[in-house]
Amino acid sequence: MFAVLLLVHWLYRSAHIPRSNLVAVWKTLLPVSILMALLWILFYPSGVPIFQVWIINITRLAIAQGLALALRILNIGLIVTLWLYTTETNAIVQGLVKLRVPYHWGLVLTLAFRYIPFVHESYVTISEAQQARGLNLSIGKGWQRARVMLPIFIAMMVSVLRASEHVARALEARGFGAHITARTALYDLQATARDYTFSIIILITFVTFLFLNLYFGFASQTIALF
Repeated sequence: MFAVLLLVHWLYRSAHIPRSNLVAVWKTLLPVSILMALLWILFYPSGVPIFQVWIINITRLAIAQGLALALRILNIGLIVTLWLYTTETNAIVQGLVKLRVPYHWGLVLTLAFRYIPFVHESYVTISEAQQARGLNLSIGKGWQRARVMLPIFIAMMVSVLRASEHVARALEARGFGAHITARTALYDLQATARDYTFSIIILITFVTFLFLNLYFGFASQTIALF
């Protein structure tokens, strides 16, 4: 997992992705990874204990598994964001369609990528506007704080519903859902020799690691060292 993490960072550098984007992804994923690792270490102890206080039992195997889980979460998040940073949403949909994925599914994925930042921007804009009108968001806890946030949630709901109606009308005007024999695109994707080469390399790597895991226990959780 650590080797994969280094490889992903090299891919970020080779793709000339700004360092600020990489730092933003790390700030988002790191707290979740640390939390998942701690939960695994505390609630899934296995192997010989090295530290025990009351009901807390920490083992070397649990620490190794928790670190592996944290690295796995980091790798998945970084790989997905790398894919989104380096590929246009239209190309993602066309690529999925080329892989025989229904076009509707690809459209849903594209809309999700497009409107998740839109929802966040709407929240920031509405929150700043409400605070400029005198709304104090720092008072209260629990249910009282939720009641303070209610004007923001209502305005966000109206904004999201209005945006969804505009998208629905735009799709309807473009004939989305009509029964056609084949859907065309202005810029069509075509697989090249490099694409086939990388696909074969990935497939061979996957089969090799699967064979090593099934027959030799490579990367298995039952490690004699622990």
